[in-house]
Amino acid sequence: MNPTNPENCGSLLMPDSAVIVGGARTPFCEWLGGKRGDGGPGGRLASISAEELGTFAIRGAMEGTGTDPSTVDHVVMGHALQTSGQAIFGARHAGLRSGIPEEVPMLTLNRLCGSGAQSIISATQMVMLGEAEVVVAGGMENLSQAPHVLRGMRDTYKLGRPPSAGEELTRDMEDYLFTNLVDGVSGMFMAQTSDELCRRKGVKREQADEYAALSHQRTESSIKSGVWQKEVVPVETPEGTVDYNHEDHVVLGTTVSTLSGLRTHFGPESLVTAGNASGVVDGAAAVVVKSASRAEADGDEPLSRIVSWGIVGLEPRIMAYGPVPSSLKAIEKAGLSVSDIDLWEINEAFAGQAVACIQDLGVSYDIVNINGGAVGLGHPLAATGTRLVLTLSHQLKESGSRYGVASACIGGGQGIAVVIESI
Repeated sequence: MNPTNPENCGSLLMPDSAVIVGGARTPFCEWLGGKRGDGGPGGRLASISAEELGTFAIRGAMEGTGTDPSTVDHVVMGHALQTSGQAIFGARHAGLRSGIPEEVPMLTLNRLCGSGAQSIISATQMVMLGEAEVVVAGGMENLSQAPHVLRGMRDTYKLGRPPSAGEELTRDMEDYLFTNLVDGVSGMFMAQTSDELCRRKGVKREQADEYAALSHQRTESSIKSGVWQKEVVPVETPEGTVDYNHEDHVVLGTTVSTLSGLRTHFGPESLVTAGNASGVVDGAAAVVVKSASRAEADGDEPLSRIVSWGIVGLEPRIMAYGPVPSSLKAIEKAGLSVSDIDLWEINEAFAGQAVACIQDLGVSYDIVNINGGAVGLGHPLAATGTRLVLTLSHQLKESGSRYGVASACIGGGQGIAVVIESI
């Protein structure tokens, strides 16, 4: 018997369902160390910390849904690579600065690239346990602010007295972002897990480039047509306002031909290039999760209901395969089959990885990431999972479809998936 599906529960006392009444995200913008799709320098959001980006998203989600900050029972925000000097305060600072009262508890969590989805799952669990009726959930990331780190210096420099300008450093400086692109257990870069998966599944470079071209093209079309305008709230920066027109990782006019000439990053057998991997971007996203009874009492028109979820571990060397077992687990828990799923959002960590997962799930490219994905839009680690669920909720509603799955692979060998129903 499945407790997440009311139709399967007979006369059992049911916990309240959790629904998403709406949400918002910031623009996703190329990080400071990269080039925009038009060739210009990245960094439009570089000066805005992850917590500040989270504030914009939380505030936008509450304003867009008419949620009074004083009614929020809990805040849950994912944050993967904690980069700012105040990152340890994460959700707390993002929530307080958005106007949520001091009495409200706030949780920062980290399930790497699954953090944004995990925040929604955690919010749903709070609702189903009767611990909360209104929860703000989301994720935030600023990779532009990833520091360079000096380790092993506690015996050299006193607390609060870092090396002064011009002082000779006796140990190598670590690039904190680069370091975390490698899984120390498998000894592999994240991109290499995609290559390993593609080798095992027989995915070729041509397939990866074809899919990447599709992602760039769909993303370009979505930005130009304003598909994501309803999701995106503007961010005020010292250089001016950044809005939905400024999502800038996508390379306009991308074709298979333009992608095929790019060099691979891990030798001649690798499939991964700068054009068919997810973009490094900064951004945040948040949704308002309520109990169904509270949403009804408040007069809300929810976007979707959280039906079920699946979280799995798998071999770290093929962590990129995570969407398959996690999605199958979530679908089974929902009492559904793959054929019941109308639309999918699968994080495109790498184009080859996406191809392998889509093929193994046996679904059509026509119903996966229909407005583009992380290859074109970018992947702000902890924010991505929330963006996937929010985007999918809008897509289901607008298309008149019923069920959708949002899923992502997770560094270190995990996968996460959420089944939602449009209501």
